[in-house]
Amino acid sequence: MLSKKTKIKILVAAALGCVGIAAIVMFLIFEKPSDDIAQLNSKYGLVTAESLGNSIPPRVANLFKPDSLSANLLDSTKPKKELIVKLAAQNSDSQTALQNVFILSLKTKDNIENIAREYANSPEVEYAEPNFDLEKDLSPTAATETKAVSIITDSDKKPVIVAVLDSGVDINHPDLEKRVVAGWNFLDDSADVADANGHGTHVAGIILRNSTAAEILPLKISDGSNGTLRELVEAIKYAADNNAQVINLSLGLKQESQVLREALDYAREKNVFVVAAAGNYRSSAKYFPAAYADVFAVSALANDGSKLFLSNFGEWVDFSVIAQDVEAPAPDEKYAIRTGTSQAAPVVTAKIADFLSTVDSANFDTVNEFLIKNSKQISGKYLLGRQILAVDK
Repeated sequence: MLSKKTKIKILVAAALGCVGIAAIVMFLIFEKPSDDIAQLNSKYGLVTAESLGNSIPPRVANLFKPDSLSANLLDSTKPKKELIVKLAAQNSDSQTALQNVFILSLKTKDNIENIAREYANSPEVEYAEPNFDLEKDLSPTAATETKAVSIITDSDKKPVIVAVLDSGVDINHPDLEKRVVAGWNFLDDSADVADANGHGTHVAGIILRNSTAAEILPLKISDGSNGTLRELVEAIKYAADNNAQVINLSLGLKQESQVLREALDYAREKNVFVVAAAGNYRSSAKYFPAAYADVFAVSALANDGSKLFLSNFGEWVDFSVIAQDVEAPAPDEKYAIRTGTSQAAPVVTAKIADFLSTVDSANFDTVNEFLIKNSKQISGKYLLGRQILAVDK
């Protein structure tokens, strides 16, 4: 038989043991990275982790500690790949848009889509996907010698900020300079939105040639060869936070994206209207973000009103615009002729801007009703939605 004193010692020891075990468990939960995340970081050579929000909370940062041995920066045989990861809600100190979304830079030869699936299987992670490259513009371009066109602002209309997420804008072009507000370059985090590629300047010029109310907010997310999903979603959030009422996206992805969907939801909550090109792949396959239901998807027509040879089409397309051989500004006070859905989308953007300037408030349904009233149904074997008249060349 154990004495009473001995029994008390045993009970105290057991209690202290339970407290110790609880403390260890709490440490593992709140301080130590989960084993699966740590193993994946090591397996795929985590180099850095950046937040798409303002900062990384300490306990979240602890999940993404780089493994310096696996992520040897001197190992030139391992290319750098980027992964977008959204942590589950309990691991984020904030649920503000994109606050719990992170960009992981990895040094690995492994397939990034397979890596994304492995991270997504972790209970710590809500979703994971590659930081996809934005699709490049495939439309043909020709130089012209046209002189500056007088871009008119209607003083009776209230100005409408239109964010052009693209290759930048030549803010000093004589057609544009009086109707451009200060923008941002998401490639190098600067205010320099110079456009060497010309695509963004062309798009902005089309908007201003078709709207008397629009003012362009240039957001540079690509230089024509570089530009990823990361810059796109950051720019969407920036536009929504900086008084843009319409976003023009003459670009896209062949893949669906959860982080893009999240950014668009944020814009929708701020009552920002998004117009997107349907893509130039001669395909009915969905192109994103145009194919999302709350984005106005725009295909392109040839000058005779038929489907433009390179334009995408399908039941997900809302509107179409004649967009063959469209002349508009190019960098260095020049002009260019371009063809494609990139030139069709900004016409719809311009129409929306002018409509918003005449009303006190609007929602997606009222904007859609306005566009339907100012368009006609397109018949034929291709599904191209309704035709909006027409681009000013």
